[in-house]
This record gives sequence, C-alpha cells and structure tokens, in this order.
Amino acid sequence: MKMGITVYGAHLMVPEEGRTVAKIIRQAANVGFDGIDLGYYWGEDKAAEFAEARKVADGEGIAIANYIVGNNFGNAAMETKEAFDAEIAKVKTAIEEAAYFNCRTLRVFGGGYKQSWEDVSPKILEGLAACVETAEKNNVVMALEDHGGNCKNSSEQLFYISQIDSPFLRATADIGNFWLPGGELPLGGVSAVAEYVAMVHVKDYVFVNNTPVACPVGEGVIDFKSCFRALKDVNYEGWLSLEYECSIGNPKQGISTSLSNMRKFDACC
Repeated sequence: MKMGITVYGAHLMVPEEGRTVAKIIRQAANVGFDGIDLGYYWGEDKAAEFAEARKVADGEGIAIANYIVGNNFGNAAMETKEAFDAEIAKVKTAIEEAAYFNCRTLRVFGGGYKQSWEDVSPKILEGLAACVETAEKNNVVMALEDHGGNCKNSSEQLFYISQIDSPFLRATADIGNFWLPGGELPLGGVSAVAEYVAMVHVKDYVFVNNTPVACPVGEGVIDFKSCFRALKDVNYEGWLSLEYECSIGNPKQGISTSLSNMRKFDACC
C-alpha cells in the first residue's frame, strides 16, 4: 500500500511562523512519504497557494493523495438553517478543491458532538445526501470517518453508507479512532468497514499512568499488522495516511519512525 501523511501531522515539522502548505509538502517529501493529504493551513490567496502546492509536489516527487474537510453537519443542524447550509456548501467546495488536485477521495465528518443520535443522525444523512450529486459530478468519493459524535464507530459509519447507498460515499478507516473515542477494537472496526474503505488513517497510542497517549506508530499498543491484513484481504490498495498527533519528542523523528514502521507492518502482512 502507498504511504502518506496528513497535512495536520506534517505541519509539526514546519515552524508556525512563516508556515505554508508548500513548506509542509517539502518536509513530507524529505522524510520519504509517497503522498500527502491536503485541505488545511491555506492562507488568504488560495488560488495562488493551490498552484504553488501542485508545482512543489510535482517538483518534490510527492503525490497529493487525498483531500480533507473539517465539516460538522450534526452540530450545525442544531444551530440554524443557515449554519447547516454553510456546512453543506463547505463540503461541496472541498469536493471541487479535491478535483482540482486530482484527488479521488475527500475525508468528511458526520459531527453531532454532544448531541443525541435521534436528534442529529437524520440531519447528518441529509447533509451527506445533499453533497452526493457534487461528488459524482467531480468524480470524488466522500470518505466518512469514524471521528466521534454521531459517527464514532463502524456501525454508525455503515448506517450512513447503507442509507445513502451511493458509490460516492464510502469510509475512512481511522484505525485509532475506532478505539478512542469509538469504544471498538481497532481490528474489529477495520474488518467491519473494510469493503467500503476509501481512505485509511494511521495513529498509535501508548499507556502512561493508565491513560492512553498518542505516540509514534509502532511504539504503542495497536496491532497494525492485523489491521493492514484485513484491508489487504479485501484488496485495498489505496493510501495509508499517517495522522501524527504525538506531542512528545521531536516531531520529525517521530514521523520518520512512524513511516518506517508503517512500511514494515505493510510488508509483513
């Protein structure tokens, strides 16, 4: 499988002052990733930055693998109609931006944090359904992530996917999120959604004083060999994107270690 990193993990390798997406891309390429997922950290002149990002990626020999958007259909629906409509517009714009970068996959959220399933799951469905036509028009698959709220585990992902019933809504398997906050063993979550997976996020945890803390991949407790094998069993050949959230130690060293271990686990399964 191909090894990538999300822009919101790779950004840790670039000082905040003067940070640009182009600089983040260069650092990801320097570490040795095959691709990077974009979507955050754009400045005011997005058109110019988009063009620069494509030029830098081409020059560095790194693919723009996937695109990401931080939408929240559930909470917006509990606010106002205008807020809900704005979230739909945000996802549609992100679909078009993904198409600009020739990304075939866009990570999306359901949302609805601290809201009840009964209240917000119908609105999350409505938000996703409202974006399907734009996704199909641009040939971009929305990959719904297990990310807490009212889409926190495999059963909730599968509910939305089955209800929408479109090849343009699939799953992001965030391996660590199945466990935290999903309350599901990572292998169980990956296996349940494997046939629908269009994107994979990789993160790891170690226990410190009985509390799970993010760490470099391979230094924690998650069984990535088995999770990767479950994906290969359904012929998944897409991206494994490192979602680096560790706040301990040197980020570039931890990211490099994570990449090395991701390649090792992939080769062993």
